[in-house]
Amino acid sequence: MEHFSVYRFSMEYPSVCRFEFNPKTKREKGDIVIHFPDREKVFLSWGQLDVVTKKYATADAFATHSIKSMAKSRSISKTDKLEEKPLTVDSHEAFYNKVHFHESVGMGFFGKGRTNLRTTLSVHFYCPKSSRYFVIYALLTPKAPEDFDKLFLEMVDSFRCH
Repeated sequence: MEHFSVYRFSMEYPSVCRFEFNPKTKREKGDIVIHFPDREKVFLSWGQLDVVTKKYATADAFATHSIKSMAKSRSISKTDKLEEKPLTVDSHEAFYNKVHFHESVGMGFFGKGRTNLRTTLSVHFYCPKSSRYFVIYALLTPKAPEDFDKLFLEMVDSFRCH
């Protein structure tokens, strides 16, 4: 694992990865994509805590909203929550969710298409000390390694936000 640090937060990641910053990323709000060679991606998003807490008092409420928003996508026909558990990330209460999304792919002549089973891993938490919220998540491809969630949680465990 190697060490990545920017804007006073950091995380360990596998040395085979590459990083891509959203061009609009700033210290206050931004997104980074961590690309794995097998096409998997881990996303790291952050923003101003006072903005998100106006709508979602807790990180758990924010996580629940995020999952419901994804489930409302036109291409999602069904969701199955596989796991949810509280975590501690750099001394903060965090919420981990593992969800299966049944995603419609290609509509046939009569309106029936195939579905892909996609797995989403996510961790949401608030950091009052840095006045930011953080979301670390992965939308796995159908060919993702079975143990990717273990690597994901290792990365999350290494996260330092202040």
